[in-house]
Amino acid sequence: MTPCELKELIDGCCNNNRTAQEKLYMHFYAAMFKTCLRYTDDEHNALTILNDAFLKVFKNIRRYDSGVGSFKPWLKTIVINTAIDHIRAGKASTASIHIGCIEDIGEQDPVLATTWKQEEIKCHLKLLPQITRLVVNLFAFDGYTHKDIARQLNITETTSRWHLSQARKRLRVSMNLKGNNKEKYV
Repeated sequence: MTPCELKELIDGCCNNNRTAQEKLYMHFYAAMFKTCLRYTDDEHNALTILNDAFLKVFKNIRRYDSGVGSFKPWLKTIVINTAIDHIRAGKASTASIHIGCIEDIGEQDPVLATTWKQEEIKCHLKLLPQITRLVVNLFAFDGYTHKDIARQLNITETTSRWHLSQARKRLRVSMNLKGNNKEKYV
């Protein structure tokens, strides 16, 4: 989609044009659904989060300022915040919250980057406590700073760092228990 086409869709959404809203939704559906799945492994919960996020987007699309930044990061921020709201409200199953998308972990956190297969890492991440998984997800996958995480989760920056440190320690132990010798990567 070209920037001009995106601008036309955004303008249409500002005017409550249902066709424009549907096209915008369909264009970003796959990428944003993938983001939602990192916060819950239940596809129904992920779809609920996605739809709630798009409702917020359509209600607030007039606030989007293309001079400040591109649309996709603005949208992704709303999706992530909506996922966090669902977790806080207990709308997402606490047993199913995990990090599901591994391919870009090395870009944000080289210490957590590994040569492990995506499914292996998902299994290990599921063993982490909910808040620790959430901190790892925000830090390693979504590029949030500890200051941003602290503000978002109403914890201190020190607590955010502690959760990341605990995740690293637990992942080292968990990965070694499986008989794999890849400790140097974590």
